[in-house]
Amino acid sequence: MKAEPFPSVKTPTGIRKPDLWCENSGAYVIEAKFRERDLIDALSKIQNDYIRWYELLGLKGGFAILYPEELSRPLPRDVVIELANRLKFKVVTMFPPKDVRKNFTVYEGTLREIANFLAEHILRPPEYVEPSLDFIIMSLREAANYITTAMKYLTGRDLEELFGGRDVFRDILQYEERKYPVESLRLASAYLLVNQLLFYHVLSRRRSDLFPEIDTDKISKPSDLNEYFKKVLNVNYRSIFSYDVASRIPSGFTKEISTVINAIKAISPEKVGRDLLGTIFHDLVPFEVRKTVAAFYTNVLAAELLAWLSIDRENAKVADLACGSGGLLVAAYRRKRYLLERQGKPFTQDDHKRFVEKELLGIDVMPFAANIAACNLALQSPEFFTNKVNIAIWDSTELRPGRKIPSIAGLRFVFKGQPSLDLFLEPEERGVVRLAESVPEEVNLERYDVVIMNPPFTRQERIPEEYKRKLQERFSEYREYLHGQLGYYGYFIFLADRFLKENGRIALVLPATVLRVKSCEGVRRLLAKHYHVEHIVTTWQRSAFSESVRFREILLIARKISPSGNLKTTITVLKRLPKDPGEAREIAELLRQARDYEDDRLVTKTYVYSRLRDNTRNWFKYIALRDLNLMNILEELLSSEKLVPLSSIAETQRADLEHFKFKDFHGFILYDKSRIQKKYDVWIVDRVKDNSLLIKHVKLNWKIEIPLDHLGRGLRRLSYVTQMDVTEVADYLIIKWFNKIRDMARLLLNVRDLEKMDENIIKSWREKFERKKANILLARRFDVSAPGTSLLAFYSENPLVGVDMWSLQGLDKRNGKILTLWLNSTISLFQFLVLRTETRGAWMKIHDYMLDDMLVPNPRSLNEEDYLKLETLFNELSKYKFNSILDQLKNKNSGRLKIDRLWLEILGLKDITGKFLKNLYDSLAEEILLLKEIMKEKS
Repeated sequence: MKAEPFPSVKTPTGIRKPDLWCENSGAYVIEAKFRERDLIDALSKIQNDYIRWYELLGLKGGFAILYPEELSRPLPRDVVIELANRLKFKVVTMFPPKDVRKNFTVYEGTLREIANFLAEHILRPPEYVEPSLDFIIMSLREAANYITTAMKYLTGRDLEELFGGRDVFRDILQYEERKYPVESLRLASAYLLVNQLLFYHVLSRRRSDLFPEIDTDKISKPSDLNEYFKKVLNVNYRSIFSYDVASRIPSGFTKEISTVINAIKAISPEKVGRDLLGTIFHDLVPFEVRKTVAAFYTNVLAAELLAWLSIDRENAKVADLACGSGGLLVAAYRRKRYLLERQGKPFTQDDHKRFVEKELLGIDVMPFAANIAACNLALQSPEFFTNKVNIAIWDSTELRPGRKIPSIAGLRFVFKGQPSLDLFLEPEERGVVRLAESVPEEVNLERYDVVIMNPPFTRQERIPEEYKRKLQERFSEYREYLHGQLGYYGYFIFLADRFLKENGRIALVLPATVLRVKSCEGVRRLLAKHYHVEHIVTTWQRSAFSESVRFREILLIARKISPSGNLKTTITVLKRLPKDPGEAREIAELLRQARDYEDDRLVTKTYVYSRLRDNTRNWFKYIALRDLNLMNILEELLSSEKLVPLSSIAETQRADLEHFKFKDFHGFILYDKSRIQKKYDVWIVDRVKDNSLLIKHVKLNWKIEIPLDHLGRGLRRLSYVTQMDVTEVADYLIIKWFNKIRDMARLLLNVRDLEKMDENIIKSWREKFERKKANILLARRFDVSAPGTSLLAFYSENPLVGVDMWSLQGLDKRNGKILTLWLNSTISLFQFLVLRTETRGAWMKIHDYMLDDMLVPNPRSLNEEDYLKLETLFNELSKYKFNSILDQLKNKNSGRLKIDRLWLEILGLKDITGKFLKNLYDSLAEEILLLKEIMKEKS
């Protein structure tokens, strides 16, 4: 190579002295005095000092060599030489904007490898240099971090204004005033500005006639950027540029802003092509930043499935009323384009314009999310220019078809006091504008062919009461379907219905609990009455469809028609997510065939829709098990006329720790040490002494004596209770005041709370105990996969209560024993798996209304011979030590086999063989293991 060190290079802005100037097939500049942490400075210097003058200098490219951090410390010369030869350096390659086939990329290697890389590029320049997407995103993230210090002057009020106003912070983000995550929001502000600079850069490269390149030499203060952004506002893209971050940055940070602008120019993101450019905008903002401003993403492949299953026509009008970062709208765009090109038509500027200006609508309450959505959608075809992206920022729950809203990135009409860059426009220019000379217009809300959404999953307990009242008012026409405990997502289902045309489709990402919980039964009734649910798709992964969820989700696609005839519903369980969008589309086409099918990717089962329509109490059962064929087996096992709902033979009382607890002190004394799981479980039984119980502190050498008549019996938890009959091994519960009770509580309560604890508190414990006690306890909330979960029901000769359990009252002791035997059978376990509300993986909850569906033997259907056989078996197994349920199934536990064989015989199913039972055990063990794996997934 012809290389000259430290030459004097004359540029229009002065003399520059690069570390190396190479001339062979063209001129190349190399700068090498940068640490890895100086990436943004390195990019800015190469761009601003050299590449901006590439035509004048005859420059073909520039390289920045970044040395490892280890070499930034003072070191002896011999150590420096040794490290320099051993450590890996990075070389960042940059090319002039007109050299469109050569992209920003980063190469990593030793000094010798770096030298060879440079020689190859300079002596024999490649025709094409592939972009380094990961490093482009990393560099842009570095740019955001680089200017975060400039955001340190943003106050809480500034952050409110930037991200939607105080009401958004309170009702949507649920931040209390003065408890905002200020540092995270400042970083989000930096990303907002980087997004604006990045998008403007791409526009200026595509349409330099409308949008001049930002000249950093002319930026005297950050707010000068608004003069450039104003040009875009006159065209539109308002949801990207209306939020004024720049003018909130002090003029002392102008140099940092200019450095970032030059770094973006050096990266040349406009060269990477449509798909990769969309990926940059999609992946740019890290999840930890986005979650502070409620900008969550739908998995790209889940979005593809939803769009492919719900959109049939290229001219379909599609709305996402909780669009977030726009992933579902992008998938809809791609689906519509595919349908158009499948007809042999070319995709044109007019098509792109029609899609993003008229046929795709996105609304979100969060400006940050809508900002990303607008970028995502506009850049689907960056070669085409459009003067409007149909993204609006609004609380969509208050909207109705026929209303007009301004498509601006401001909520001043909903949340007051929202400043934005619209202040730069004359009053008559405000609103949605096409070109500067065009007539302003608004977004006219109408009904749509498809409403596609991943609504926010906020639990009803976290919705502020005032906002909940607003929601009830806004959806008053759905009064017959509303429930006081409906989650936030439920209102968006009604919103989708409100905006959907007849014969249109809703396509939604929802928590799987929507199929089961009582609060959503109104939603299911609405669907059953006015829709044909075509598809329910789930997967056995927790975070498969959305980011950071702690529960399983479904994709639900339904057509708005009066259901009749032999309509089919296809239930699909994905064994794994599609590998790429192409496979997602293949799967969608397969599901459209509506037939039973299985391969290594998925299993589908079709049902006549009337089956779902006629019983809206539980749709979860259709996806409760990975093996969809197990439902048929359960139905056969439950076909006996001897079975009736549990609620018809027993009354239930719920007992929880809150009923027997004051602050951190509860009244349970555990039977043995193995049952301790929480820090405030500190007292265990030592021994019974005459008419007293001697208890001891689990860690200290303290013992206290309590009169037995001051105690009741109960179970603090079901974990590590291994026998059905707990008469002798139940825990104890304080139900009467005694002198040393404050000594028991002393280590768990502060002085003030200790003084407040009095006889009235213990009296309330006794009243609850008397009201809730029963001879039979049934698990209400439990982890079925846990090593300590051995049984789900317990019997005691003496009435007792159990934490997180149902007390089953109204049965005599004989029938209580038989019911306990049934509730610990595999048929009952099978029912629990199907009837449950899934909370997190193998953790499940049995609500009271589920006991209406839980089938048990009707005592009146049993003859004396049945009773004798069942009592004999109960007595045989009452004190049998069962290991965990999972181990019982995997090892074909003899006690479980005896219970199951006898019940099958009594139900008239004695022809079912032992081989069948063992196969069933294997299947259920696999289901439970899968639930256990789901719990291991990271949120």
